[in-house]
Amino acid sequence: TARRKPAPGAAAAKRAVAKDSIESLRGESQAMCTLRSLLGRILQADRQRSGGEAPAVLITGETGTGKELVARALHFEGMKAPGPFVEVNCAGIPAQLLESELFGHEPGAFTDAKQAKAGLIEAAAGGTLFLDEIGDLDLAAQAKLLKVIEERKVRRLGSLRERNVDARFFAATSRDLEKMVRDGTFRADLYFRLRMIRVQMPPLRERGEDLVVLALHFLGIFGERYGRSALELGEDALATLRAHRWEGNVRELRNAIEQAVILSVGDRITADDLCLREIGLQQQPGGFLNDEVASAPGPVGSKKLHEVERELLVSALRESRSNVSKAARILGISRDTLRYRAKKFAIEV
Repeated sequence: TARRKPAPGAAAAKRAVAKDSIESLRGESQAMCTLRSLLGRILQADRQRSGGEAPAVLITGETGTGKELVARALHFEGMKAPGPFVEVNCAGIPAQLLESELFGHEPGAFTDAKQAKAGLIEAAAGGTLFLDEIGDLDLAAQAKLLKVIEERKVRRLGSLRERNVDARFFAATSRDLEKMVRDGTFRADLYFRLRMIRVQMPPLRERGEDLVVLALHFLGIFGERYGRSALELGEDALATLRAHRWEGNVRELRNAIEQAVILSVGDRITADDLCLREIGLQQQPGGFLNDEVASAPGPVGSKKLHEVERELLVSALRESRSNVSKAARILGISRDTLRYRAKKFAIEV
């Protein structure tokens, strides 16, 4: 059974770890320590910069890994903190409206454009523009955005005048932009402009016991929110959390814990309260199964999931001559995940 440590109170907790800071990125796994160290170096370089524009930052990683949290931390601990933090979800705005939202427009630029409107790029003046899901931006908008980043000027739709842009650019995506560049669906020049500094977010399955740390953190938040501060995580619930693939990463974990807090009966959350269901056999990069294994006919395709996983572990360990690090690389998972899975299947490593 796991139970969160008694909190000193909401106000004290907020003081202890400031929101939108690097320290709010919880976890003590090697992956998270490396991430926080990288962000610290980026901020230090920003403080020591004596001239020129701050380089763009591209934040990549699977959905739900916390890309927005990183963008906010870099802004609110950086030199642009006094200015606005403007977030644009490129996937959430229809393509025909996105250019107007980003660049603004003048009266008569298009039907229903009755008055002048500043775009979100202008709104970010003195601060940061965060372009979330940049991979969903169409090629026409990509070309205009590239010009803005290169020249630091923006021209509203229907206008002849350019306006200076004093903003830092962050972008994030869960898509493979390098593949999109090869496929011709994302501009190579924009990609290299955006990835002057790249931050890769680690998936939850590569963060070891950070999973339990985060689960207890969310249990504390939602236990207090719903008046159920005495709730604990049962051993079966913990085992289920560790065994789950977490294709939705930290966001999926957060939602699972909130649902369990709402629906559980008694003072202990069970595996059934978590209501976790796998999306499918295929995993994001770093998991065990792929389409070939999931759809394989005959002996492999007829086996149960745990049997296939065990055979993959044994095969990787045999190929690596029981070298845990090499076996983990073969499977595309972390050493912690391999050790946990091996223990689950009673395989000596």
